Amino acid sequence: MSKRRLPSFRPSSFARWGAAVLVLGLLQACATAPQQSLPPPPLIDEAFGPAPALPGREALMALTPEMAEFLHKTVEPRARTYGSKEGLIRALYQDGKLQIQYDGEKTRTAAETFAEGRGNCLSLVLMTAAFARELHVPIYFRSVMVDPQWTRGSDLMFRAGHVNLGLGTRLQERGTSSTMDSPMIVDFLPEEQRRADRAMEVSESTIVAMFYNNRAAERLYDGDVRGAYWWARAAVLADSRFSGGFNTLSVLYRRMGRLDLADQVLTQVLALEPDNEVALANMVVVAREAGRHQDQARYEARLASLQPVPPFQFFDEGVEAMKRADFRTADALFAKELARSANNHELHFWAALAKLGIGQQERAARHLSLAAETSPTPGQQRLYEAKLNKLMATKQLTN
Repeated sequence: MSKRRLPSFRPSSFARWGAAVLVLGLLQACATAPQQSLPPPPLIDEAFGPAPALPGREALMALTPEMAEFLHKTVEPRARTYGSKEGLIRALYQDGKLQIQYDGEKTRTAAETFAEGRGNCLSLVLMTAAFARELHVPIYFRSVMVDPQWTRGSDLMFRAGHVNLGLGTRLQERGTSSTMDSPMIVDFLPEEQRRADRAMEVSESTIVAMFYNNRAAERLYDGDVRGAYWWARAAVLADSRFSGGFNTLSVLYRRMGRLDLADQVLTQVLALEPDNEVALANMVVVAREAGRHQDQARYEARLASLQPVPPFQFFDEGVEAMKRADFRTADALFAKELARSANNHELHFWAALAKLGIGQQERAARHLSLAAETSPTPGQQRLYEAKLNKLMATKQLTN
């Protein structure tokens, strides 16, 4: 959901949670939401002023004149033929009238997604919701409990989740009437990646906070600390039960040397969510930089009890094996990492290199194909496809 470049591998630091962690597009507590709001975090607007104009809640799902024209000319005729829900989905995603490409590089508003023809899952949810509301179709938002996907860049790690939405009346609100249409779940993941039975409904406020938090993470990745602050601030004010914005705010404060404020924000999160792995990982970094080694050890122990093997540990060990030309060891380590993070395009790329090292060209081609399928941007997808084509051409020459 934010820009992703090929990482600079530093196994010792990442394996020990040496990077700050941000969360994108999902609830921090994967199974349940906090039962009460987090207290207001410390805000230091004066250090980042003047405040920019950010899109408000309504602007995230507002229709432009071009979208309204598409609604009247394309969506409404299908809605009259197939019903509002199915007609909407046919118009947006099935009949080829609107070409929308998945792109995880940037989180877009509904209008931006429509105009640019691309977006991540959160962007697509916003655009679909915008059209559904114009058709007076009830909607509800869902956080889907897929396995978290980790990426990293610079000194940041990102944990991305998945959201989708339901069209129609919720099953629990239908009563016993059999004449009402069943709700339709609209998802943007391939069928094999979905976990339809593991989802939690979230409020519109949470969706708005996710949008703001994603924008904050994207700004922070690009080094724009000032811009990131205002987006993170908007996230915590949009929904005080969404701890993702609080975590991002703590990373910003640490970046500017305010370890005291970072500690205060994370303490608030952990008071309500003591098993929040992202907050614990960020606390490890804050305590280490503050020289509070006993606190650091305590947070590390707690984190290790929740997640004994940190993200990327097998990945990093595999890269080190590749540097030694120990391709079989690298292949085994990449397989371990893939077993818990099967949709990481960079991991599939390195697995392809390991397969080539042990002479398994067909399996290398499969990993390159998966790298293209799971890449977050069209540009990266084309890069992997070019490498795959080159590999297949080489294979044909040797046959």
